[in-house]
Amino acid sequence: MYNSIIVDYFSNPRHSGELTDANMELKIGNSVCGDTIFMSVKVEDGEILDAKYKAYGCATSLATADIFAEFIINKSIEEIKQQPQHEIDKMLGELEPPQMHCLNILHELFEQIRSAA
Repeated sequence: MYNSIIVDYFSNPRHSGELTDANMELKIGNSVCGDTIFMSVKVEDGEILDAKYKAYGCATSLATADIFAEFIINKSIEEIKQQPQHEIDKMLGELEPPQMHCLNILHELFEQIRSAA
């Protein structure tokens, strides 16, 4: 069963698509389940101006990409770097055991953007 956060972002994606003027690319792949996220990010003067993604996988992984994109837009790289782990862990809401791999995907997205900037 999906929690209300996952249902909302999966049913009403806000940031799905392509970003033609991106200057940062993130790619996440989960070899166990096959989920893949390609995220394009527009960064200017250390601030994320926009982010779009293409995602392939389960509903939870698609929602994860959308939640992450929404979170990073209009934040500085420094703000993202300082985001506490316990706050990141709350972003997806309560997950069922088969959905827990998406929390790992979210952690990896944060890690990639922190190390790319």
